[in-house]
Amino acid sequence: MEQFDKMLKAMADKEECMVPEGFDERVQAALDGLPSKAKKRGLGAVKTVLTAAVACVLLAGTAFAASPGLREMLAEALGGFAPYAREQEGEAYVIDGIEFRVMSVLADDFTVRAYVEARDLEGNRLSELERNQFGSAHGLVDVPRKDTGEGVTGFVMGGMCLDYDEETKTALLAITSWGQVMADDLSGSEVRLFDLSGGPASGYQCLWENTEGVTFPVEVKPIPSLIAGAELADAFQAEEVRISSLGLSVIFKDDQVWPQFAGSNMSAGLADGTLADAPWEGGQGSFGTYGTQSSRKVLIWNFREPVEVEQIQSITLIGRDGVERTFSVELP
Repeated sequence: MEQFDKMLKAMADKEECMVPEGFDERVQAALDGLPSKAKKRGLGAVKTVLTAAVACVLLAGTAFAASPGLREMLAEALGGFAPYAREQEGEAYVIDGIEFRVMSVLADDFTVRAYVEARDLEGNRLSELERNQFGSAHGLVDVPRKDTGEGVTGFVMGGMCLDYDEETKTALLAITSWGQVMADDLSGSEVRLFDLSGGPASGYQCLWENTEGVTFPVEVKPIPSLIAGAELADAFQAEEVRISSLGLSVIFKDDQVWPQFAGSNMSAGLADGTLADAPWEGGQGSFGTYGTQSSRKVLIWNFREPVEVEQIQSITLIGRDGVERTFSVELP
C-alpha cells in the first residue's frame, strides 16, 4: 500500500496542468456574471476580489480543467463562500477504481466541510448517487480536538452528493462534521470517507466502500467567529452563542434546550433590512451525547450565503410547530 501511494505521488508530481483552450474567455465570462458591487448578505467585495477564486476553480486539477461542467459544480457549491474556503493541493487517491481528490475546505469554530471530487475510472457507479440528500456519502472531516476536561465527547457527521457530471463520470461530494471542539493546532486533519450509497433507483445499495481505510490529508483554517452578547445567550438558555459568516453555534448543557430549538429554521435580520437564511437541513452539531461522557452540547445552523457578521441585528427561529421567535443580537 505504501509503495502504491508513492507511485501515485510520483505520477502527480510529473503531471502538468495545461491551461485549456479558451480559458481566458471562460474566466471573463464567469466574472461578467458576478455582481458589480456587493449584494445583500454580501462579502463587502467587488469583482476584483473574486478573480483569484474564479481562476482557482477553473484550474483546480486536470479533470476540472477539462470540463466546464465540473468547474461549474464546484463554483456553484461554494457560491459566495469561495473566498472563505481553503483550496487544497488536490492530491489524488485511487481506491477500488474511483479517484478521489479533496478540492476545498470551509470551516468555522464548529462546522468543517470538505468538497471532494470522485471520478469513476472503471464504470458509471456514481451516476446512481442521490443528489443533495445526506446519506449518499458516509464520512467525516476529522480534526484534532481540544481536551475539554469533560471526558469523551461526540459530534455529528454527514455527507452528500451535490452534483454529477456525465461527461467525466465525476461526482462532487460534500463531507461535513459539526460540533467538534477543535484544537488550536489543526495539522493532521483528514477526510475519512467510508462508503457511497445509491438512491431509490438502486434500492439504496452500497456503490463503493473504502475497504483499504485510506484517509485524505487536508488543511483546515476556520474563519473567525464573534461571541454574541448575553441577551442572545439567555434567549437560547445557552452558555454562549457564536456567529460567523458561515453560521450560528449555540453552546449549552441543559438537555431541555435541544427539543426546543432543534429542527427550527433560522434567519438573521441584517442592518439593510434583508434576511440571511439558515434552514435546518442536517446542519446540527452535538458533543456529549450518544453515550459520551460530556454534558455539553451545541446546536448549529449554517447560512446559505455568507453574511457580514457585524450587520446582524436579530435572529428569528421558526419551529417545527410553526411558532416564530425573534431575538435581538448584540455583538462586540
